[in-house]
Amino acid sequence: MMLRNILNAITFYTYWWLSFWGASKGIYYIGPLIAILYFILHFYLIENKVKEFKYMLFCILVGFMFESFLLYTGFINYNGLLSQKYAIVPIWVIILWGGYALTAFHSFKYISGRYLVSFIIGTFLCPLIYIAGDRVGAIYLNYEITFSYIVLMVMWSIIFPIMNYVSVRIDD
Repeated sequence: MMLRNILNAITFYTYWWLSFWGASKGIYYIGPLIAILYFILHFYLIENKVKEFKYMLFCILVGFMFESFLLYTGFINYNGLLSQKYAIVPIWVIILWGGYALTAFHSFKYISGRYLVSFIIGTFLCPLIYIAGDRVGAIYLNYEITFSYIVLMVMWSIIFPIMNYVSVRIDD
């Protein structure tokens, strides 16, 4: 079980960084390709496919709405085929939300039901993902970094505990 959780985390972060790197280099398919392979393997190996699939759909929907809000308000721009031409959040971004869902019952299980921990992670760490994406050129924060970080802190302090709550409810 411990080895599976370690592999779960390693795989998630591997395609997460590959998605950022690929988007920064115009190779938009590399992260999603690795993610899809991981998703197939993950669903092959796990027991409760329905539970995780429901949570994955929830996270993808929340992610699409959240990232679309950031895009349409002009807060952020993404490198991606659809976002540059049609102002649609790129698939490499949305698939990261689905990938997070597949960590919630495994490598991130330690935060399940721990709402203060998810509040702290959401407030202080999740905004750093966007700053990292901006630094490598995968996304562009359209405001100064400190302002962007504060805005993202507020948003993620709400979103991440809600995602934790939903995962607990689905896990019951």
